[in-house]
Amino acid sequence: MLLIQGGHMVFDVEIVEELVLRAEYILIVGGGSLSIGSEDQPFPGEAVIELHSNTHSTELPLYGAKVLAVRDGTLDLHGRHVPITWTHLAHTASLGDTNLTLSLPVTLRQGDQVVIATTENRFYMKENEVRTIASVSEDGLEVTLTEALEHTHLSVTQTLGGHTVETRAEVGLLTHNVKIQGNVGTDFSVAIEGCDTAFRPDQHATQSCFNGRHGDEIGGDQFGATVILSGKFPDLDLVMGRIEYVEVTKAGQAFQLGRYPLHFHLAGDMGGSYIRGCSIHHTYNRAVTMHATNNLLVEHNVAYNNMGHAIFTEDGVEQNNVVQYNLAVYTRTSSSLLNVDVTRSSFWVVNPNNIFRHNAAASGTHFGYWYRLDHHPSGPSTTNIYCQNTEQMGLFFNNTAHSMGRYGLWVFSNPGYHPKSDICGGRDVVAKWESFTAWHCERGAEAVSGTKLQFHNFVMLDNQQAGMEMVSVKGGFGQDDSPGIFNSLVVCHSALNSSACTSGTSGIVAPKTQIFSISNVTFVNFDEGGSAALSGCSQCRNYQGGYRAQVKGLAFENSPNKIRFQWEHETIWIDADGSLTGEPEANVVPTMGILPTDSCTQEAAFSVTKNVPGSVCRGAMKFLRVAVTNPSPSSLLGKDLVVSNDFGATHIPYLMFRIGGAGWMGLVYTGATFDFNFENANQFVNMSYKTNTKFMTRNDYYFVKHTLTQTPDRIETTKGERESLESLPDLTTNIHGDFYWDTDSKELTYMVSHSKKTTKRHGNMVFDDRVPGQSRQISFSVYKCQHKGCSAPDPRPVPTTHPDAPFRWSDVETWKHMPVSTGGHPTEAEYSLPVEGDEIVIPESMWLVVDTATLKLGRVFVYGTIEFDDTMDHRFEATIIYIQGGSLVAGYSSDTPFTHSLIIRLMDPEDVDAYSMNLGWKTIGVFGYLRLHGQVCRRSWHKLGATVEVGTGHITLAEDPDASWLNKEVGVTTTGKEATESEVRRVVAINGATLTLDSALKFQHLGEIHTLSDGTSITLAGEVGLLSRNIAVEGITENSNGGRILVSTVFQNGKHYVGESGR
Repeated sequence: MLLIQGGHMVFDVEIVEELVLRAEYILIVGGGSLSIGSEDQPFPGEAVIELHSNTHSTELPLYGAKVLAVRDGTLDLHGRHVPITWTHLAHTASLGDTNLTLSLPVTLRQGDQVVIATTENRFYMKENEVRTIASVSEDGLEVTLTEALEHTHLSVTQTLGGHTVETRAEVGLLTHNVKIQGNVGTDFSVAIEGCDTAFRPDQHATQSCFNGRHGDEIGGDQFGATVILSGKFPDLDLVMGRIEYVEVTKAGQAFQLGRYPLHFHLAGDMGGSYIRGCSIHHTYNRAVTMHATNNLLVEHNVAYNNMGHAIFTEDGVEQNNVVQYNLAVYTRTSSSLLNVDVTRSSFWVVNPNNIFRHNAAASGTHFGYWYRLDHHPSGPSTTNIYCQNTEQMGLFFNNTAHSMGRYGLWVFSNPGYHPKSDICGGRDVVAKWESFTAWHCERGAEAVSGTKLQFHNFVMLDNQQAGMEMVSVKGGFGQDDSPGIFNSLVVCHSALNSSACTSGTSGIVAPKTQIFSISNVTFVNFDEGGSAALSGCSQCRNYQGGYRAQVKGLAFENSPNKIRFQWEHETIWIDADGSLTGEPEANVVPTMGILPTDSCTQEAAFSVTKNVPGSVCRGAMKFLRVAVTNPSPSSLLGKDLVVSNDFGATHIPYLMFRIGGAGWMGLVYTGATFDFNFENANQFVNMSYKTNTKFMTRNDYYFVKHTLTQTPDRIETTKGERESLESLPDLTTNIHGDFYWDTDSKELTYMVSHSKKTTKRHGNMVFDDRVPGQSRQISFSVYKCQHKGCSAPDPRPVPTTHPDAPFRWSDVETWKHMPVSTGGHPTEAEYSLPVEGDEIVIPESMWLVVDTATLKLGRVFVYGTIEFDDTMDHRFEATIIYIQGGSLVAGYSSDTPFTHSLIIRLMDPEDVDAYSMNLGWKTIGVFGYLRLHGQVCRRSWHKLGATVEVGTGHITLAEDPDASWLNKEVGVTTTGKEATESEVRRVVAINGATLTLDSALKFQHLGEIHTLSDGTSITLAGEVGLLSRNIAVEGITENSNGGRILVSTVFQNGKHYVGESGR
C-alpha cells in the first residue's frame, strides 16, 4: 500500500525510461498529492500506474482494493497534450484499405492505437475496429495503418431536403503516454467462443448464449483498477482532480457498486476539476462516473468497449456538470451490475440540469443518450425535498448518435419528465433537446412520458422504426406550450442504406394521448412499401387513440407516403397552414362511414395502410374524441358500438384496455347527429352509460340519438333528472345535456355541448393560438320502472313456517304442476316422480317440501321455494342449484333450527363441457334466499387441557364440550413445526372433558400451562375444533375443483335479483 499522508509524490519529468508505479492500494490523505506532470508542463515521457490485486484481496473501507483513492488531497495527472483526441473520416475507408483520410489534422504517433467506429446499421457493432498507426502525414490528415481494415467505414456528405448532412465514421485515439491500468490475472483468464447467432438488442429478444454474445473474447475476473476521489465532506475543497490525456484501461470492477474507472464520489462542488482528453477503454464497470458531483468538466475524452453506462451521473442530485466533445464507441450491455446497465447508454443522465454538447455516441448495444429522471434522488443522496424529474433542462446541444442497437436518444423514466418553474412544483415549463443527429438506429429519438417536451433542429436518417417518437406527453398547442418537434429533417433512406426504409418505418410518430405539434419539418424519401412520414398513436393497444396532432410548415421530398393509420378513429391530424393537404385547417382522419361525402375525400397520400385508408376533410369541420364507459346492462360488454348517420356507419369494438378505462372510443365531428346502437343487441329501455368528449371549445356541439322500444319513466343525461324539451335542442337556446323525447317515433336525442350556458361563437384559432379545449361528460340513463310509480314494494317477509298446504315431493300429483319438458313432467300428458339425471324447475308460485329420498339430479332451478322436511335425514344431489327470486329452506332460524341430517352434494355432470350457466359446475347460485339453519352447539372449539402423546386414543379438553360433539369429526391442530401434523378424528364417546377418538393420534399435541417467575401464566396448547354439522354442503371431488356457494346479483328479464343468505 502506498499512503501519501500530507506529502507530495511527483514523477520525475527528466527520466527518459518508462516509469512504473505498482501498488495494491494508493491512498492520498492529509492534503497530500500525487502528480505526473502539470497543466503548464505535461509529462513528456512514459508513466504507468499499475494497480494489482484480485477479488479475494482485503478491501479498504469505502474505497475497496486495486484502487487509487483521494480522501483529502490532489490528483494531478497530465499526459502529453493531444490537440485532437478524436475526429471523423474525411473520405470513406473501404474494406482492405490501410490508409485513413481524416477531417481534422491529428498529432498521432507511430505505434498509437485508434478505434474506427462502424457506420453500419444497429446489428453490426462488431465492425468497430482497433488499428495501430504506422505513420502520419506531415499535415496530420493522412494516417497509415499497420493492418488493413476488415470492414468499410463510411464518410458521406449528402444534400437532403435542402440540408447538407454529414455522416462519417469517428476515429478516436486510445493511446496516451500516461497510463492507469489494472493487472490481468492469468489464473482467471479463459477463451470464450462467440455465440452461434449474433447479439440482438431488441426489447424482447432472447440471446442464444450469455458469454460470447458479442463474439470471441477473453474472459476473466473483471476486477480492474479504480480511481476514486471522495472527500470526507463534500463542498469543502478537500479533493481536487485534474486528469488529462491519460489512458485508463483494464479498469472498473464488475458486480460491485462504486468501483468505477474514474469516479468522483459524493464530491459536491468540483469546480476546477476535470477529466480531459483521456481514453477509457476495455473496462468492466462503466467509464466516467459523476456521483453527487457538481460543476465537473468532462471533455474531449474517448470511451471505448465499456461495460455498462460509459459517462454517467448517478443519484439524481448532480447539476451543472459540463460534458462536451466526448466520443463513446461500443458501450456494451452488462449483466454484472444494475438492471439499467443491461440496457446501457453511452451517456446516462439522471438530472436534466447538466450540459451535454458536441458529444458523439457510436455503435453501442442499446442507447446513445438516456435521460432517466426519477421523481426523487436515490442512493446516498436520497431525499423527498428535491425532484429531479421537475428540474428545468440544462443544455443538450449538437450531439450525435449512430449505429445504436436501440435509440439514439431516449427520454424515459416511470414518473416521466415534467419540468417546473420551481423545485418540485410551480408552473409547467418547456424542455428542449436541440441539434441532434441520429442515423442507423432502431429509433432516432423517443420521449416516453412528460410535459412540454420538445425536439428542435433534429436530423434523423436511415433509422429502422422511426426518426422521432413521443409516447404519452402533455401540454398545450404551439411552440411555447406544446410537446412537439420543430425545425427538423427526417429521411427514410439515403445513400447510407437504400434498404433502411421498411414497411413499418415512420418519420415521426405522434403520441397516444393529449395533443402534439409538428412545425417546419422536411420529410425525404418516404416512398418505400408501407413507410410513412407521419403516423400516430405511439405504443397504442389495438383501437386506442383518438387524439390530435397539428402540423404546419411541412415539406415532402420524394415522399408520397404521408400518413399511415392503424385503425379507424386512431388520430386527428390538423393541417394548420395547408402544407400537409393543400388547404389550411383541413383535417386528416381515417376513412369512416360517417364522414360527409361532400366535405371528405379519400386520398392515396394518407392511405399507406390499404385496409385503413385516410381521408381529407375540408371546410369548417372539427373532430372530437368521445369515450363511452360504464355500460349497463352487462350484456352490452363485448359488443360493438355502432355509430351511424345519414352517410353510413362505423363499428367501434369494446376493449378492456383503453386509455381511460374499458369501453368504446371513437371520433365524431361537431354540428352533426349520430345514432348510437349496440350490435346484435335488441334495443331496450333500461340502459345507462357514461361518455367523455374531449377537445370541445366554445359553441362546439353534436347530437346523440337512441331509438327505444318503450317510453321510459326516467331520463338522465347529466346529474339530476330533466324534462324533455318540446323540440330538438338548439345551440342558441339550449345547453349541454338537454334532450328531446319524440313519443311517436320513440327517439331520444340529447345534445353534447361545450356550453353549459348559451354563448356567442368565436372563430378558429390556429397553431400557436389553438386551445386544447375542454372535456364534457354525459351520464346517460333511461329507465322503465318495474313497479308502478317507480316505487318498489316492501320486500316480502321472511317465512317462519311453510304454508298450510304445500306441495310435497313424494306426491305424484305435485309433478303435473311443473313446467312441461322438465323433470317429473316430460310431456303434457306424462308426469311422475323425477328420475336420476332429471333437471328440476320449481316455478315461482310453488312451495315444495322434500319429504322423501331423492335420486341424483342434474340442474335444479328454484324460482319458488324448496324446503327440506325436518322429520327425516336427507341427501340431496345435483350438479347446480340455481336460486333466482326463490328460496331454499332447511330450518327457519337459530331458534327453530333443522334438527336432522341434511347433506347437499354438488357433483360434476356427465358432460363437463355442457353449459354451466356462467356459474361453473358444483355451485349453489343464490340470487334469491338461502336459509340453512343447523343445530346450534354451545361452543365450536376448545383448547387442549393436557398434552396428548403419540399413540393416544383419547384427548382431554380444557372445558367440557356439549353433547352435539358425539359422533362428529374434530380437528386437532399441530403444536409442532410442521403444519402437516394437524389431525382429524371422529368422537366416539364423551366423558366430561375427555373425548374418545375412533383411532390413535400420530403426533404429540401440547396442552400445558407454564408459570413464569413473575407469576405470569402462558398457555401452550393446541386447539380442537368441531368440523361436522348436521347440515353440510359437499363438493364431490373427482377432479381438482370443489363445490361452492355463490351469493350475488343477476339481471334477468328486466329485473334485478339480489342474493341473500342466512336471514
